[in-house]
Amino acid sequence: MRHRPPKGKAPPWLEGKRTGRPKGSRSHQKDWDNMIWGYENRLKSDAHPPNKSAWIWWHFAHYFPNQVEDFLVRYGKI
Repeated sequence: MRHRPPKGKAPPWLEGKRTGRPKGSRSHQKDWDNMIWGYENRLKSDAHPPNKSAWIWWHFAHYFPNQVEDFLVRYGKI
């Protein structure tokens, strides 16, 4: 029969070990990179986006450059 510790308490073999989400896994840097790529390449008609998200941000920055620039400036990305 398996050991079932009380709710909220780790089993003895996991005491002192970190479990759960690794540090830095909730980073959104790749999303910011797509936004910045779209903004920087908004004037190129032959741009080849690296992924679908960058493609969406490229279209958004192409048609609404002032709003995208304001957004990136507000969050300190450019």
